Amino acid sequence: MNKQLSLLLALLLSFTISAQKETKEIEQFVNELDQKIPQLLNDFIVPGTAIALIENGEIILQKGYGYSNVDKGVKVTNTTGFNIGSISKTVAAWGVMKLVQEGKIDLDAPAEKYLTRWHLPKSEFDSDKVTIRRLLSHTAGLSLHGYPGWSPKDDLPTIEESLDGKNNGPGRVEIIMEPGTKWKYSGGGFSILQLIIEEVTKQKFEDYMQTEILNPLGMTSSSYTIDDKILNSTSLEHNGFGEVIDFELFTAQAAAGLHTTITDFTKFAQASLYANKNNHQQILSASYLQQMMEPAPASNGRYGLGYGIESINGTSITLAGHGGANTGWHAFLRVNPVTNDGFIMVTNGGAGHNIYRQVYCDWIYWKTGEPMGNRCNIVPSIANKLKNFIEAEGIDNIESQYIELKKNEANGYNFSEDQLNQLGYHYLGNDKADYAVAIFKINVDAFPKSSKVYDSYGEALLKRGDKEKAIENYQKSVELNPANEGGIKVLKDLGINTDGLFKEIIIDEKILQSYIGKYELAPEFVITISKDGSQMKAQATGQSEFEIYPKSENAFYLKVVEAQVTFNIDEDGKVVSMTLLQGGKETTGLKLKD
Repeated sequence: MNKQLSLLLALLLSFTISAQKETKEIEQFVNELDQKIPQLLNDFIVPGTAIALIENGEIILQKGYGYSNVDKGVKVTNTTGFNIGSISKTVAAWGVMKLVQEGKIDLDAPAEKYLTRWHLPKSEFDSDKVTIRRLLSHTAGLSLHGYPGWSPKDDLPTIEESLDGKNNGPGRVEIIMEPGTKWKYSGGGFSILQLIIEEVTKQKFEDYMQTEILNPLGMTSSSYTIDDKILNSTSLEHNGFGEVIDFELFTAQAAAGLHTTITDFTKFAQASLYANKNNHQQILSASYLQQMMEPAPASNGRYGLGYGIESINGTSITLAGHGGANTGWHAFLRVNPVTNDGFIMVTNGGAGHNIYRQVYCDWIYWKTGEPMGNRCNIVPSIANKLKNFIEAEGIDNIESQYIELKKNEANGYNFSEDQLNQLGYHYLGNDKADYAVAIFKINVDAFPKSSKVYDSYGEALLKRGDKEKAIENYQKSVELNPANEGGIKVLKDLGINTDGLFKEIIIDEKILQSYIGKYELAPEFVITISKDGSQMKAQATGQSEFEIYPKSENAFYLKVVEAQVTFNIDEDGKVVSMTLLQGGKETTGLKLKD
C-alpha cells in the first residue's frame, strides 16, 4: 500500500512539475513579446496594437501596446476600438450560415433566388451558378477584389448602388469567369451576401448582425455601424508614416466594415474553436463551423466558407482565419480548432502588417518548440529612415544619403522599390512634387527594369510641369510592361502615339510547348506553366492561375500584377529554368523533370 501511495505521489509530483514547466514557458514567451512589440511599433512607426493569444481554449495574453491617440497620450487598452478590414467577412459569414442552419438559405442555391433589389449583370456565364457556397468561398467567378473607404464627409451610396459601381473606384460587381472553376477573391461577392441577408431577414444587415451574432457572442462593443459609441472608444487611424488620417466608412459593411476591440475579437476567436468543450455559444453548431473551416471545391485548399485555411510548412499544423487591411488598419486572426489555440492581433497604422507578421511568426515557432531567435526578423522600411532625414536636413542630399545607407546598412532596412514608391506618393499627395521627383528618381536608378518606378516618376514629373521628361518615363514604363493601361492612357491624353511602343508577338507552337512544365523558384514554391490553345498560363503554389502574354520570344508579362517571367534556354536550345521579375527582384528556378 505504501509503495502504491508513493507511486501515486510521484506521479502527481511529476504532473505538477510538468504543469509548472508549461506555465513557465508561457510566461517566458509573453515576457519576450512584452519586450519585442514596443520595439516593433517604434521600428515601423505604428502607434499602437493589441494582441490576444489562446492556449488550449484559455486566454494567455490579452493586452494593448502603444497609443490610440499619440498627441493626447491615450494608450491602447483591451477596450480600444479597431477596424478589422476583411476579417469582417468571416464574421459576416456567421450571419449567412445561421440562416443556412435555420433553413432560410440553401448553400447551393443560386444567389439570384434571394435577390429582388439588385441582380447580377448579364454575361456570357450562367448566373445560376453563382451560389451562396461559392460566394462564401470566393469561387463564384466575380470581379471586385476589395473596397476603398469613404470619408466622413461623403454621402455613402446604397448597397445596390455600390454593387452597380458607385463604390469609389473598383467598378461594378459582375461575373468575369466560369463560376465554380477557380478561386478568385471577391469583396463584391460579400456585398451580394450582405444584400441577401437583408432580403431574407427584412432587416438592415448591421441590425441583424448585432442582434443575431455579435450580441449573443458577447461582442457588445463591436458593430458594423459607426455611431458615437463606437467613435468615442476607437483608436485614431494612421498612415504608413504614423500620421493621423481620416476615419473611413463603408457601404460594403460585410466585406470591410466591422469595428471591434481585442476583448470582443478574442470572444469571436474562442467561439470559432468548435471542438472546445468550453465552447458554449449557441449560434452555430460544431458541424457547421467545421464545414466553414474545410476547403471548399475549387478553392485550391486555401479557403472554406468565410475562413481562409493555412497549412504551416514543415509541420502538421493547419490553421483557419483571415487577414484584414483597410487604410490605416491591419488585423490578423488564426485559430486551430484541433488544439484549441488562437492568435489575434489588431493595429492602427499603415505598416501594421509588419507587426503582426513578425509576432505571428514568433508564435508559430513557439508552438512548434523552436526558439524565437531572429528567424522572424523583418527589417524596417528605408522610407521611414529617409523621411526622418528629409524632415531634419531637407531634400538636397537625399540621393547620397540613400546610396550611403544601401552601401553600409544593406541588411538593416527594406530597400525594395515599394518602400520608396510609398514615400514618393506620400509627398506627391501632400503637394510636394519636387520631393516626390527626387524620391522617384532614386527608385528609377535603383530599379531600372521596373515599369512601375518609371510610371511613378513620370506622374511626379507631370505634376511638376516637366511634360517632356514625363512622356519619356511613361514611354519607358509601357515598353517594360505593355499591360500598363494607365500609362498608355496618360500618353494618349498627352497626344502621344503609342502604337510603336510594342507590337504583337507571335511565337511558334513548338517553342510555346517547350515552356510547359513546373519551375521550382524556392522550396515549396513552384510556378506551373500551362497552355490553353495559344494562351499561355502561369500558376504559383497556392495561388490562382493567371494568363501571361509574350513580350519577346522567351519573356512574358502578367496583366494582373506587375511581373515578368523569362524562360532561360541553354546552348542546345533546351529550356532549363525560369526567372521571375517582380518588385525589382529577380528569382530563378530550375525546370523540374516530368
